[in-house]
Amino acid sequence: MRGEPGGRAGMRTAPQSYQQTVPITLLEAYLGTTRRLEINGVQKEIIIPKGARTGTKVRVAEAISTAPNTPKSDLFLVIEVSADPRYERKGDDLHTEVKTDLYDAVLGGEVTVPTLSGNVVLSIPPGTQPGKSFRLSGRGMPHLKNPKEFGDLYVKVSIHIPRNLTPHQRELFEELADRKKH
Repeated sequence: MRGEPGGRAGMRTAPQSYQQTVPITLLEAYLGTTRRLEINGVQKEIIIPKGARTGTKVRVAEAISTAPNTPKSDLFLVIEVSADPRYERKGDDLHTEVKTDLYDAVLGGEVTVPTLSGNVVLSIPPGTQPGKSFRLSGRGMPHLKNPKEFGDLYVKVSIHIPRNLTPHQRELFEELADRKKH
């Protein structure tokens, strides 16, 4: 009977939603980007927000018409951020590695660190050990919910040991080694 509790008369089913994977680069996730999609013959420009990560869903409301006289369905774009060889992303923090030479590690120096917002100069203190990490505050990914705030960039130092020493350099290292023994 019509109108009875639990009856089917008058009930409308919610429209089905659809998903589509959209690949973006880490830089596009950092800056935010757009994608132009053709949906049901209509070009739509979709904004992908700053800080998006793999699995972020961007809703395009009532984008897909499956049949005449039926409600339009939502389309969810599922973001897939491609790996970047320079960085590893952990939440909104980024991790990278920079190389410095033995002399800067021992005596102190500077190394240029590429970031998604441009290069920065990192001061290496004297006596820096291999694998030492430095935190560059605010140089990571923007927060998805608040893109004016950023995660951090962690920079791990890799020390390059020279393979081909000049005779004079070898002599100096041998002198240092002798002094260590005495």
